[in-house]
Amino acid sequence: MIVDAGLGVAGLLRRPVAGRVVSVHRKAAYLRLDTELVALVGPDVDPGPVHVRCTALPPCRVGEAVSGDGGRLAAAHWALRGPGAVWWGTTPGPLALAARDEALVREALVAGEVIATAARALGRGTEALVAAVGGRGPGLTPAGDDVLAGVVLVDRAAGGPGVEDRLQALCAGVRTTEVASAFLAWAARGQSVAPAHDWLHAVAAGDRTAASRALVRLHALGADSGRHLAAGMALGLGQLPRVVSQTARAGAGPGLRHRV
Repeated sequence: MIVDAGLGVAGLLRRPVAGRVVSVHRKAAYLRLDTELVALVGPDVDPGPVHVRCTALPPCRVGEAVSGDGGRLAAAHWALRGPGAVWWGTTPGPLALAARDEALVREALVAGEVIATAARALGRGTEALVAAVGGRGPGLTPAGDDVLAGVVLVDRAAGGPGVEDRLQALCAGVRTTEVASAFLAWAARGQSVAPAHDWLHAVAAGDRTAASRALVRLHALGADSGRHLAAGMALGLGQLPRVVSQTARAGAGPGLRHRV
């Protein structure tokens, strides 16, 4: 049974669709439905923009055909009832990010060559960052793209809808894996995995307990993907002006948190 689906793929589950399984991993199976990448995951995996969370991960086989009719997603040897709830992440508004807790931001910075390279490049702008780390590293989501996704998510939250087209164009120009491309594209739209959104809200609110919990969840993602994503968000926040005032902190409440 399908529990929920991220904003990037929820629509696919509500109409007729066809595709194939393209890869199978311990905690996820990636499908290509029509032209969109979908990650089937179990209930112990956090929500994300291309995640379809199921009560149990089905026994997918690479290359097998998959089809959906708007209420059921199935292959030859398994079927999932859906379409499930729609999940999307929210981000703090610019004023809330300006009133962030810098000590909590620093806790997300970890040592590493890619992160050091990203920090140097980011001082010259997001375009320089893309050139320096885009597509850099092995794996489903190279480390450079994880860092870039974190920076882009913060840029989208801080800049609002007006920056989305620019960020999407930058991310579309990165030569990388299909999985990384999908997550970069959705970061440009303000969507990432759930603990990334939780961490941004906690840092903006100065909530140390919530920030620590979100960071632990981030660090548990992949071999190093979550660590690099968190570091990217920290680098992105470090580029933003900071305002320390009760007025700004008070204005960062639910009324200014926008859905993206």
